[in-house]
Amino acid sequence: MDKGEEDDDEEAWLQLRPVEPLPSQCCGSGCSPCVFDLYQRDLASWEAARASKDRSLLSGEETQCYQTGLMSQYVESWKAGDTAFWRGPFGGFVYKPNQYGELLMLAAGTGLAPMVPILQSITDNAEDETFITLVGCFKTFEGIYLKTFLREQARFWNVRTFFVLSQENSLEQLPWSYRDKTHFGRLGQDLIEELVGSCRRKPFALVCGSAEFTKDVAGYLLSTGLAEDSYFLF
Repeated sequence: MDKGEEDDDEEAWLQLRPVEPLPSQCCGSGCSPCVFDLYQRDLASWEAARASKDRSLLSGEETQCYQTGLMSQYVESWKAGDTAFWRGPFGGFVYKPNQYGELLMLAAGTGLAPMVPILQSITDNAEDETFITLVGCFKTFEGIYLKTFLREQARFWNVRTFFVLSQENSLEQLPWSYRDKTHFGRLGQDLIEELVGSCRRKPFALVCGSAEFTKDVAGYLLSTGLAEDSYFLF
């Protein structure tokens, strides 16, 4: 290999080097693994692959797909060079600043996705004084999506975040900053009534999750006295 080829090869390896996270990307809550733990793991894999000049060692990450999900099965069928076309996202909910006194966001798993741009648009707008109560339902603490983002959003005066974990049962296993805003089990009638009752203004609820989750939560909201025009189901 001549000097020019060696330089090109070195540049190619440097482009594959993991990018170290910024301090702001760590929520400081003692997550395990932390974003810096993942960085150190990926860096070690990169260094080993570079030393042996074997790029195949960089492709050993575990899949993050839902094995029974239709979209996951489709994605796993892709091959290098395939083309995918996308449409959406769709949902039909149009938010206007100060349209509601308080938004009660009830999300299960990836149902958090449509809540994020609405939440961000409110906290980015100093003129929008809408209160937000966001409830994220996940299996475990480690499975909570966007921890850093949600932690930063909860610092705003008008935002509260709560979590419901179905496969955890010990507060001592959680970072202290999460203990007073985490419930165990599932999002049921009693907790919905507690959340609606704690809202600082009359809430409008946004619900997103599995079909079963959405159906159940809609029923709970009706039982608390909210009318059908006081919630939106994604």
